[in-house]
Amino acid sequence: MIINWISVGLVIVILIVWFRRMIIKVQLQRLQLPPNTPVSFQRKLDYVKQAEQEKHVSALLIVAIVLAMGLLLTTYSLFQLEEQLQVVTDRSNQLKDELYTLKKEQKQIITKMPIKAYPAKGIGLKEYPWDELFSKENRERQYEIESDISSKVSPYFGLSTTLIVLDIPSQTLNIALAGDSGSEDNRKQIKDNIKAFAKEAKAVSKLTQITFQMNLMNDKNKKKTYSCTFSRDKPDEEFTLIQEDD
Repeated sequence: MIINWISVGLVIVILIVWFRRMIIKVQLQRLQLPPNTPVSFQRKLDYVKQAEQEKHVSALLIVAIVLAMGLLLTTYSLFQLEEQLQVVTDRSNQLKDELYTLKKEQKQIITKMPIKAYPAKGIGLKEYPWDELFSKENRERQYEIESDISSKVSPYFGLSTTLIVLDIPSQTLNIALAGDSGSEDNRKQIKDNIKAFAKEAKAVSKLTQITFQMNLMNDKNKKKTYSCTFSRDKPDEEFTLIQEDD
């Protein structure tokens, strides 16, 4: 900050010196002597012009020195800024690594936890403002609902990501859940939870399709995907399992 103010001060000094020299130069150039001017006065004027010319040269030297100082200060400031930027970049990379490690450890902890049974009272799907999503396009609000549902179903499906797909012209709604559910031993509980979720989703009138896709680890630590799709034609109907890849 101080260096910046010094640089500004140097620029002001240069402008003052340049402006003052220019005024003197213009005044001397505009000075016209009458023909009958004494020779002595002309000699004095020539002397003044020569003296001012020397001052112009000195002023140029001063300006050059000040410019050099300003350049040095600017270069030093740039080096400092680059060093600070490098520190910030290193810190940012460190935080990214720490966050990645934290998420990885969190995922390992969650995937080792047993899958809970889906609650009999559900997770409150019908309480979400589904009609509001269709009344006007509000992606921010949709993200909030997706995040909230993902958080609520995690104990019953494992690490999950929820995606809500709206088709406003046809007034239909699809929900897709994908994630990592840890051990394959959870398969039966997950299937039961999926059916319970689909049963609760009946209350969401505009919901027409539910899709699940889960990654499961078998005894040989190899991933196996389980997916299924529920669908219905009318708002008051129960959801029917129309596709299952086991």
